[in-house]
Amino acid sequence: MRHQLSAQLLLGLAIALVASAMRNQPSNAQSKTFYCGMSKGVAATMARTPRGNLPVIRWDSAYFSGSGWNQQRRCQEVSLRFQRYYDNGTLKYITTGQMNKQSVVCVASHKGGDCTGLLFTIKPGNTPDRTLAKLLNYRTLAAGDSPNESAGERLYIDINEFINTIPLEGETSNKSV
Repeated sequence: MRHQLSAQLLLGLAIALVASAMRNQPSNAQSKTFYCGMSKGVAATMARTPRGNLPVIRWDSAYFSGSGWNQQRRCQEVSLRFQRYYDNGTLKYITTGQMNKQSVVCVASHKGGDCTGLLFTIKPGNTPDRTLAKLLNYRTLAAGDSPNESAGERLYIDINEFINTIPLEGETSNKSV
């Protein structure tokens, strides 16, 4: 009798723990996974979302290859950073800034906020906001129509809004490498 009661108590406790763990998991509709894949024939940081696999950044510049950071390596490292910042809740906005006297693309927790984490370094001599707009393939901004750029303000891109507006590509361009 005592053994049966203990077994029922353990079963009840196990069910409660599983139910609690499931309740604390993020919903599939809101979860994203960032990974290095291929888009239009080049390495790309991709976002796996309920809408499909979407290219966030295409790594077509070989500028940093001489220092050991070819397109594939940058793609893999930056994709891991996107995922880490997403998982810890700091990937709200993507912006530009300075770290170690170099121009960088970084994450910020709010619009107007400081860099809270490095995504990647920008090629010396390039305009940071224009580089960010071009890399993210943000057509209006890349064309120079950004009100932020003309006002002399830093560009802040809301990552969720951006990902929700990225057009879907053909099925073959979204395959992971």
